[in-house]
Amino acid sequence: MTAIDNDVTGVLSKAFDVLDTFGPTRRALSLSDITRRSGLPKTTTHRILQQMLSVGAIERVGHRYQVGTRVFAVSARSREATVRDVALPHLTELNRRYGHTVHLATLCGADVLYIEKLQSRATAASPSSIGGRLPAHCTAAGKVLMAWSSPGTASVLREHRALPGRTTTSITSVDQLRRSLRLVREHGFARDDEEAAPGLRCLAVPVRVGDHAVAAVSIAHSSDLELPREGLFALQETAARVGRDLYRVPGHLDMLALDDLAG
Repeated sequence: MTAIDNDVTGVLSKAFDVLDTFGPTRRALSLSDITRRSGLPKTTTHRILQQMLSVGAIERVGHRYQVGTRVFAVSARSREATVRDVALPHLTELNRRYGHTVHLATLCGADVLYIEKLQSRATAASPSSIGGRLPAHCTAAGKVLMAWSSPGTASVLREHRALPGRTTTSITSVDQLRRSLRLVREHGFARDDEEAAPGLRCLAVPVRVGDHAVAAVSIAHSSDLELPREGLFALQETAARVGRDLYRVPGHLDMLALDDLAG
């Protein structure tokens, strides 16, 4: 790698450090806010912001900055955006039918990445947010995706001897996680019993195209409520419909990176 390559990589890395400072409750930030949250020197932060402003990745509103519309336009071309667009009508129906919070998520390394969330007032406060991440082993959606994703599962089991927990009921040992994932694969669904947040339970199933789990759909509900048995069947049918619709998307094999299904 040349010095120019190193410089470009450094600038890109710092640009994403800046973008990572924004969030659902931090949509407009001052220079001082971004500097503090990114950990970058103030002069570096200002320089990176100016470069991002010039290409539309960041926009300025008064004395504050916000994520630019160009970032939104680029993100709309992502695999996750396509999966979300296809799934949304089915998620909406599931949310309307049962009145609980519904999630759509994908696996991102050792984390689960939430790409849609339909909130319910009847559900306990959830730590999830659209674009946010949680440790995969602490969530039903994450466990489903790990059970159907050998590379993702292997990386977690290889890199961790002990797993960080979020609550007293979180899985914290690799052996326990292995046993849990075997059961998930056997039963076809995963549960989260207050493992991501106290007072919150979750049930998740995979969205499959062929034998690949490209996403997970979950229902979250308060721990003092019981989801009717037909809720699991409705969840499985929702996931099946999403999978069928994804299969009909033109170019879905390339979009979902399912090369082994081609031909």
